[in-house]
Amino acid sequence: MTIVDLAFTLQSAAQTSDVIEVPRDHGYALYGAISRTLPALHEASWLAVHPLGGTPADGNRLRVHPLGGLRLRVPTDHIATALGLTGQTLDVAGTPVRVGAPTVHALVPAASLDARLVVVKLTDVPMRDHPTLARPSLDRAAMEIRVRDELDRQLERLGIAAKATLAGHGRMIVAGKQIVGFSVRILGLSADASLALQAAGLGGKRRMGCGVFRPTRGA
Repeated sequence: MTIVDLAFTLQSAAQTSDVIEVPRDHGYALYGAISRTLPALHEASWLAVHPLGGTPADGNRLRVHPLGGLRLRVPTDHIATALGLTGQTLDVAGTPVRVGAPTVHALVPAASLDARLVVVKLTDVPMRDHPTLARPSLDRAAMEIRVRDELDRQLERLGIAAKATLAGHGRMIVAGKQIVGFSVRILGLSADASLALQAAGLGGKRRMGCGVFRPTRGA
């Protein structure tokens, strides 16, 4: 099964501005907009959605790059389904965005890959007592160890002899609930391992922009 990226151009559909701005934490809103517009993509297990590319704007907003702003990672036999987004207007957290025709991009192997946010489900979240708080707080150091161990297990299941490096933590809001994730970098990948990781991803919620890997910029 061959996996590719579809890069759709984006254009503001607002009458008052040509600028596209969305929340920086837009993964859930973007997936919701895609699902409402093209129900065939809702719960599509084969779909991964890249976080939108752009530059930070005021008020925790992101100014989206219009060229190739929306990227979907899909198997080639599902390209026809994803093409249904072409010409549609997405409502991303109140911002109307018109989707243009996509270009198809093969995955490119790179020795270093990054994912902006990776989330894994832990059966037992590590907590610790805090001297100044009435309730236990998240033991972040212990959680990082647990997450890294789980990601290493997932890499091993993919047959990839590499270790995950956590480059920082972040959060996303899904249905009103806050979910903690980590930026992840994987180093020292062979060409085959790099392509396998990009095709499979790590962790969950890949339709919401999590666990989708791309070559490290400047590497």
